[in-house]
Amino acid sequence: MGQLFQEVVGLMEARLRNETSLASHFYLYTGHDITIVGLQRILGLSDTCHWVVEPSSALILELHTDPATNGSHIKVLYIDGVSEDLEPVELAIPGCDYPCSIYQLMNMTEKYYNVTDWHKECEI
Repeated sequence: MGQLFQEVVGLMEARLRNETSLASHFYLYTGHDITIVGLQRILGLSDTCHWVVEPSSALILELHTDPATNGSHIKVLYIDGVSEDLEPVELAIPGCDYPCSIYQLMNMTEKYYNVTDWHKECEI
């Protein structure tokens, strides 16, 4: 999960530095229920995290920039595949201000993706 999250954060950083074209402002990843659970855990969403993720569920990470302040923040939305309307619900990231700055989120989650020694990290 850490490598997937690292890629997503890297794409957001590149977007903020204007290193990506305007055509590539939407990325879609598909995965299994454990992918969603893993990303929820990285984000600290253990209270809203379910070990059973229903089919058609989705975790959405949005990057927003405020033109007035030029600050950037992240929104996390969740679609529960069993809800009747499939409307996304915004989730608050524990320990992160609202709105959650992308840089604050990166500092909070760095331990999950900034791994230099995978053998040591995976020791049991």
